[in-house]
Amino acid sequence: MHMMIKQPISFHDKYWILWLLAAVIAAVFFIPKTAGVLLEQTEDEKPAVQQTAAPPVFSPAAFGAVPNDAKDDTKAIQKAIDEAAAKKGVVRIPAGTFLINTNPDTGTLHVKDGSVIQLDSKTTLKAIPNDLPIYRIFTVYNRTNVKISGGTLVGDRYDHTDTGGEFGHGIFIAGSSSNITVSGVTAKDFWGDGFIVEGDAKNRTYPTDVAIHNVTGDNNRRQGISITAGKNIIVKNSTFSNTNGTAPEAGIDLERDPPFDLPLEDVELLYNKVTGNNGYGIAFVYASHNSALNNVVTGNKAGGIYIGGSQDSGAADENTIRNNFISGNSENGIFINFSTKNAISGNTIEKSEKDGISMMNHIGQNRISTNLIRQNKGNGVSVWGGLNDQSGIVIQSNEVRGNGGAGLSVVDVTDATIIHNRLLSNTQAGMNLKAVKESTVQKNTAKGNGRNDE
Repeated sequence: MHMMIKQPISFHDKYWILWLLAAVIAAVFFIPKTAGVLLEQTEDEKPAVQQTAAPPVFSPAAFGAVPNDAKDDTKAIQKAIDEAAAKKGVVRIPAGTFLINTNPDTGTLHVKDGSVIQLDSKTTLKAIPNDLPIYRIFTVYNRTNVKISGGTLVGDRYDHTDTGGEFGHGIFIAGSSSNITVSGVTAKDFWGDGFIVEGDAKNRTYPTDVAIHNVTGDNNRRQGISITAGKNIIVKNSTFSNTNGTAPEAGIDLERDPPFDLPLEDVELLYNKVTGNNGYGIAFVYASHNSALNNVVTGNKAGGIYIGGSQDSGAADENTIRNNFISGNSENGIFINFSTKNAISGNTIEKSEKDGISMMNHIGQNRISTNLIRQNKGNGVSVWGGLNDQSGIVIQSNEVRGNGGAGLSVVDVTDATIIHNRLLSNTQAGMNLKAVKESTVQKNTAKGNGRNDE
């Protein structure tokens, strides 16, 4: 039988036991706290999930507007606009027809800074018939960060109670307004323009950073859209049609107002359809440094695109007209008058009642290049230097064929460059030059023209 003999605990054993006891105490009291700190740090390093509350929505119905009741809804809609602006909300106007007092003094819908106004696709805001020379459904004056979208605005052109004036508009954007977006809105039957962007001559202010896209301006009396002052404006993917009633009757009119001291530049017209207007499809009048790219311009009675100024009031210079389809317009496809340094390139210009491209008077340094100019009843390209600057015109690398007049008719110019053009099957001469001085004319191809191929 063995007996267990207890050994005395040595000094070293006692030290080890004390160390173990301290480690246990540390684990109990300190490690969880430390782990917690580490866990919190790890959670902090994770990206926070931001919860963004949807903006409050305000309906004019809450303020008394009733669709289709044939009553004036202006005040109710205005209250919704005011309340939404105060609370950073959105105005949503439901389906149905709402009547609007468009008098700028006693009515109109005054948009606020930061307004977001959304019309249902079946919403109609209709102008109450009036005798006013000036009226508006929406007024955007000296405002910033505004969005208006959807619905249809209807003017009173068939119920207007006077015959004077021409400034009844759907959406009026003016003064120092900036960061304005209008999208998906149809404006039709207005006494003046569907849409207008203009400056304030008295205060010398003008709109900036305006985007108008996917809109329709149809059957308005004066213009589909007018832009008379501003910078950094885009009109895109929109349709402007059937303008008729009072001059200029254009689809899109860029036209600086007298005294011509506010800018109208950096306007881009992109991928629009401009058709059936009584005036020009697109006009640049006293307007410089703008562009029209990839638009369809058809069936306009005064002509396709106009770029013009006057001897007394200045020119329209350095505009770019590129890659547009210009077809079946009365008068000229493109007409340039008292305007210099414009670039006309890559366009298809066809079936005009007169010339494909016509230039006259003070037209120095205009450049006509890489266009397809065909089947116009007059000349393919007609140039008359006329008054003032006649120098530095370039006509290069165009295909000009099947026109009823000459391929190129160039008269009274100096220092012109006419090179690398293909002049094919035009009824009259391939090229008709008269008083063309100190110019370069070479490497053009003329075949199958009616007479005088060169």
